[in-house]
Parts: sequence; C-alpha cells; structure tokens
Amino acid sequence: MSAIAQLARPLLRLLAVACLIAHAGAADPGVVWVEGESAVSSDCTPNPWYSEAVQKGMLSGGGWLTNWSERDGTASYDVAIPAAGDWTLWVRANPVASKLAWRLDAGAWAEIDTSKASDQVNLANDSRPDLRFLAWIKVGSLALGAGAHQAAFRFHSDNHHHGALDCFVFASKPFAPSGKAKPGVRGGEADQGWWAFEPAMDDFGANALVDLRPLNEKEAGISGPVTATGELILRGDGQPLRFWAVNGGPCQDHEGQDYLAGRLAKCGVNLMRLHGGLFERAGSDPAAISAAHLERIHYAVASLKKQGIYTHLSTYFPLWLQLKPSDGIDGAALGKNSFCLLFFEPRFQELYKSWAKQVLLAKNPYTGLTLAADPAVAFWEIQNEDSLLFWTFGEASLGPGPFARLEQRFGAWAAKRYGSDAQALAAWGEKHAHDDAAGGRLGLFGAWDMTGDGYRHATAGKQRRIADQVRFIAELQHDFYASMRAYLVQELGFKGLVSASNWTTADNAQLGGIERWSYTAADVIDKHNYFGGEHKDGGDGTAGYSVRVGHTYTDKTALTDPASAPFQYLQIAGRPHIHSEIAWNKPNRFVGEGDLLTASYAALQGVNGYVWFATGNGNWLNDGGGNWTLMMPGELGQFPAAALQYRRGDLKPGPVVLRQLVTADEMFAFKGSGFIEGANADFRTVDAPKASDAGQTSAFDPFTYYVGRAERVYTDISGAPKEAKPVATDLAPFIDRTAKRIASATGELVWNYGLGLFTVDSPRSQAVSGFLAKAGAIHLGEVTISSDNEYATIQVISLDGEPLAKSRRMLIQAFSEEKMYGFRASNGRIEDVGRAPINVRDLVARVTFAAGGISATVCDEHGYKRGPAPVEGNTVTLPRAALYVVVTR
Repeated sequence: MSAIAQLARPLLRLLAVACLIAHAGAADPGVVWVEGESAVSSDCTPNPWYSEAVQKGMLSGGGWLTNWSERDGTASYDVAIPAAGDWTLWVRANPVASKLAWRLDAGAWAEIDTSKASDQVNLANDSRPDLRFLAWIKVGSLALGAGAHQAAFRFHSDNHHHGALDCFVFASKPFAPSGKAKPGVRGGEADQGWWAFEPAMDDFGANALVDLRPLNEKEAGISGPVTATGELILRGDGQPLRFWAVNGGPCQDHEGQDYLAGRLAKCGVNLMRLHGGLFERAGSDPAAISAAHLERIHYAVASLKKQGIYTHLSTYFPLWLQLKPSDGIDGAALGKNSFCLLFFEPRFQELYKSWAKQVLLAKNPYTGLTLAADPAVAFWEIQNEDSLLFWTFGEASLGPGPFARLEQRFGAWAAKRYGSDAQALAAWGEKHAHDDAAGGRLGLFGAWDMTGDGYRHATAGKQRRIADQVRFIAELQHDFYASMRAYLVQELGFKGLVSASNWTTADNAQLGGIERWSYTAADVIDKHNYFGGEHKDGGDGTAGYSVRVGHTYTDKTALTDPASAPFQYLQIAGRPHIHSEIAWNKPNRFVGEGDLLTASYAALQGVNGYVWFATGNGNWLNDGGGNWTLMMPGELGQFPAAALQYRRGDLKPGPVVLRQLVTADEMFAFKGSGFIEGANADFRTVDAPKASDAGQTSAFDPFTYYVGRAERVYTDISGAPKEAKPVATDLAPFIDRTAKRIASATGELVWNYGLGLFTVDSPRSQAVSGFLAKAGAIHLGEVTISSDNEYATIQVISLDGEPLAKSRRMLIQAFSEEKMYGFRASNGRIEDVGRAPINVRDLVARVTFAAGGISATVCDEHGYKRGPAPVEGNTVTLPRAALYVVVTR
C-alpha cells in the first residue's frame, strides 16, 4: 500500500463516521441502526445452503451476515454515537442453539444471552423449522461517549460456530422491536382489506383521551392489605375490589418493567399474576432459589405498585420442576415432574416451605418491605394446576416410594374410620394388589377408577372402596391447604389472601365439586379455563404452546356455542372467586369477542377477578407464533372499555338463579354433582383421557350461567351461609332454545346464538359483538350500531361516569379481526404464520346516538388524538383503521 493510501485510509474512515453521525441525527438522534451485512471487516463464512434460502423481504436491509465454519466468525462495525449518554444495545440475530458474543472498542468480549429473545420469525423460504430464524435480543445498557466507536460480534456456537446477524441498534430512548421496521417508520405492509397496526411506543403523555390509570389507587395497597368478607374482596379502606388482570413474568430489565406497568394501568389493569418458578434447580441444593429472579420479582412488585396494580404470586407448578436425587425423596420418580407430591410428601413440603420463606421474608430493596408484609401483594397461590384427582395421579407418576407412603396414610385413615384395616377390607369386599392389612398399607386405585365411568363399571364393593378413597384424597388435599395457609399467614406473616389451586379433575361431573370443596381451606376460590378451536400438529406436541407452519386449526366463536364458553363459574357460597387464567387461544379469527363477553358475564355472576394469559415485555407481540398472544390489538387493545365496564360496575349483578345445598356425606357419595362449567381448551387437557359425563348433566342447563349466578352451599363448612335455601329458578322466561336466545335476569345481556350475536344494554355501557352484517342495524337504549363487517365488536361506554343519555365524554371502541401480515392457511392448514406488522381487518361501521349535539375524535393506538371522525347528524362513521373514537357533547 502506498504512503498516500495509508494516510488516506483513516481520513476516509473519519469521513464515513461523520456521515453516519449526520445520518443518525437526521433520521432519529435517539437510535443508531446498523445493518449486519455492513461490516467493515469480517472473517465469517456464509452458510453454504441457508444463507440465501430465506425470505429476504423479512430482513431489515434485504441481507444479513451468517457464519458456518470450523472456527469462530467475527465481524466489526463502525458505529457513530451522536450524543453522550446511556444507550441500550439490541441485536436482531439467530437465537436457535446459538452462541453470540460482542465487544465495544477495545473492551472484553461479553456473552449475549440468546435465550432472552422476542419477536422471533422463521425466515426459511420453505417454512421449515431449522436454523433460519431471527429474533430481537436486548443485550443491555451502557454509557457511551459521542463520536466514533467500533462494535464487534463473534459467532461461536457448538454447531459449526453458526450464527446470523441481521442488524443491531443502539437506542437512547425506549425501543420496541417490530420485525425489520425502524423506529418511527411505518412500512404500512398490509394485505388487501386490512391495515397495518404498527404504533410507536407510548410516551405516557398527559393528553391521552383514553387513559384508565385514574381507576387505580395512587399506589396499590395504599390503604392497607386486601381482605375477604363473604363473597367480596375489599381494599384496605373497605371498598369492594374487582380485578381486571393479566398473567406474565417479571421483565428482564427495569425499563421494560416500568413500561409494561404503565401500559397495563392505562388499559385498566389493576392486578398482575407473576407466574414463574423461583427455585434454582441448576445446582445441588434443592432448597435454593434464584436470586436474580427474586430481584426481578421485587422490582416488578414495586413498579406495578406505583401504577396502582396489585400482585398475585404464583411460584410453584410441577411442570417447572423435574425430580433429582439431591431432592432427597426416597423412591421418587426421578426425571419426572413433581405431580401430587406437595400434598403429602414431607420432604417435598419442607422444600416448598423453604422456597416460600425465602421469597416472602426477603426484604424488597425497592420498597423496604418484605413481600409478606407488602399490602400491594394481594394473593399467594399455593400451587398451580395440580390435583390428586387428575389424570396425573398414579404410582408411575408419583414414584413407588411416595406412592407407598401415601398408601400407608390411606391405611391409617381407613383404620381410623373402620376400626382397623381388616375391618375396612371386610366392609369394602374389594381387594387391591398392594393391600397389606397387617403392615397398615392399603392400595389406591388410579385416576380412571375414580371417574364416573370407572365407578359405574365397578362392583358394589369396589364402589364403596372408591368412595372412601376419594374422601381420603379430598380430606388430605383440604387439610394440606389448611396447614399451608396457616404456615403462610401465621408463621410467615403473609398479609394478603391465599388461594389453594385452580385446576380440574379427571371427571368434573363426578369429582369437580369435591375438588372445589378442598379449596375452601383457603381464602379464595380459583379456576382456569381457555377457549379455542381445534389446533393440531403432526404429533410432536408443538401445537400445545406454539403456532407453526404445517399445524392445522379451526376458527371458533363462542357466540354460536354458548355451552363451550370458558367463563361459566359454579361458585361456592360465602367465598370470593377469581379466574387466574383465561385466554382466547390462537390461531382464531374470532378473538375480538373475548374481552366483552368475559367482562359482561363476570359482572353478572359476581366473580371478583379475571386474569388474562399472558403478557410479554410490554410491547405488542409481533411474531405470530404464540397461542396466548394477549399483547395484540384484539386482546389488550380491547381492554379499556371492557375493564371500565367491569371494574366500575356498569352492569347489575345477577340474582342467584340456582343454588344447591350439599353435605359432606352427600358429596362423597357422589350425590349433588351434575354441574358443568363449559369446555376447557387448556393445552394440558386436550390430550387427557376423557370421562363420559353425559348421564350426570341431564338435569342441569349449561345456559344457567348466562341468566344469573349459580352456586353451591357446602352446609357443613366454616363460612357457609346459615339460612341458605335451595333455589331453582324457572329459566323458561330467559332461555328460548327455539329462537336460540338467552337473556340475563337483569335484562342487560342478550345472547342470540342462532345469529351469533351478543348485546349489552345498560345505562353506561352498550355494545354488540358477533356477525354484525347479518344482524343489520342493532338498536340499543341510546345507540344504534350497524356494520358491513361480517364479524366485529363495537362498544360505546361513558367515560365520565354518567349514563350515555347524559354523558359528555364517551368512548367508541371497535375491532374486527387480526392476523400477522402474510398469514396464509388453506383448508385449515397453516402455510405461512406471517410476520410483522400486525394486520387488522378494515372496519366499516356506524354508530348513531339517540341524543344529538356530538363531535368525534379519532385516537391512535395509545389513546392520543389523531384527528376528527366524520359526524353527520347524530351518526359517527367509524374510521376503517382505528380502535378508539372519543365522542363529546
């Protein structure tokens, strides 16, 4: 190289950096975006087969950098930082079995945790799920000086050092990944008849026209811990609480957690269920918990608290834990999940208490309080989705050691009941291979034998034995919950409410009431239910938690099938009730109905809280690959009106239309069953064996829940209403099967399942959901709604608390359908899951008000003023591409 060339090279680099700074400042001074293929130096070897076999339109610059070789691949980039300050690094890279490190300038190499990926997409041009994936990964924040820097990346995966980099970003302001889109740039990619939903991040300005943060307390728990009185949950000042809530884990960083908390409060959320295990299973100490995860929980509780959002702690689920020799449980099913052990295995109960003690008694550095003492922590959930009455009950699942010890306890229980084990066997007239009366052990039959099918096929003697087995199991569960609640409240000083569990049984017609009875040892009754159509994979189980090419599915609406809806809730008199997991599963074009239906019938039935599954990091979910995509316009985007209607009490509570009184003896004799609560599309129940319960439900109308409240009174438990009488309301005036119509006893809700149409007509909230074009103009008390959309949901609600007839500020919330851009399916088989941006179907609809003098303002996706909506006389024409319109008088 000549001397002149040697002098010119650094000068050219300085000029290039100056150009980069100028460009960054012109585009967005808070974001520096660098393409992966623009490295100034690289020794990467492109993958010989997949580097070009991708959908290049999904890459930010139309290209990417890949490596596939027998050595590490490295690449260096010139980066121009326009201003000194704190900057956050994000990379869009391959997250699949990859190892990626980076360094800045002459610093040390630092590993990037590729498991913390979001916004993941499959780039493969043949849609095969191999290595051709990209996802955004938040690396972390660092202080940077203004001017020229050099960033380098190293690919060093175990599999041929593979890796790929599409781009990376330094951001000095909040950054929300959205595929290849740059911040502030709307690509507008939408299929015909749809619009691109790609909002910027919310800056939480004071000028939002749609903002429900004032619904929450200034600080969660500011007046004291929540309490339960009868069927009510109360704030510290005695005001009744209803929870419109979400599930999720704590965010990985403080900035993301604060953003999530702010968004949730603005949308009407006042409770978050922090759902995830805190135990540390990587080491040899089974009692250890993750200090890093506890820190995130601590910060999340503090962040949510500032936004007036209470916390529900769910920290134990058997699917999160596989048993190891170091757990010290003799004869355990090593390598399997810890199903059922918490109810009876002393060693496992010791471990659980240790985890709970560490979590609840560690001082939160962000509040100065322990979680046990913090009034913002409203609930502790003893355990998630486990039961001795589910299909997981059996020796193979529990392990021979624990199962033998449980059978010893059954022997002791039977001896106490009958005088001796020999007398118990004589009374039953039915033996089991494990019976050892002299040794005090009596065998337990499996889950099927406890179902209605198993019971009906049993001999009279076996039926007597099964009835006693079920009683033993139920009492064991109940007593465990009672003792664990006492430990949490009396020994650890937990100030909130304790819920027992939320699960189902192997046969709810036979065992559901018994399972629910065992929960009465805690403060609040809980359950789970999901809704969705059929969703299948090729046998690999991936449909249970993801949406992928090759899966088959069916769209399903509850509006034409009320019996399958997930919010039917048979309640226990004298106890408050929550529903800590609910979702309209994807893929499904009919998700827009979920919020309104749930908010309406939760109010009618008097349920104290519904918790939607599941949040992410506060940003819209753009990858299209999940089953429970709450962070979408059809779910979170529909929260404001639904949350306001439910939490403010806009609908009248329904009367008790069915009440059953049951004693313990009747219950354990399998009398008093026959109630059903709708289908559950939870991924754990889809492939479970089925129990035939048709003969048990003939006397019960499943539409009862849509007329009013249905409840059971266990007459011999603490807290049961003393003067309760059986109720069996004549439902004929409310349920017309010929017309396929159900009306609530309050007169405010009508479900026409023949048309697939649901209406709300109350003084402050009026709404329609379903097949609107077919229905024509829908006349409600103060508004008439009409739409050319085949399917949509439109709600009109008072924002100032006045009836719509007098209200001066009202919200029209409207939604049709959603999908990812490019989503494609043929005959129910997914051919392309799509990619960012989210697409929303164009809306064609009108709302006519009975009273005039109105004007209307279109709002953006975060509730800020966008511009006027057309008003002609008393009619507002809704924009095709908006969720919210605010109407004023």
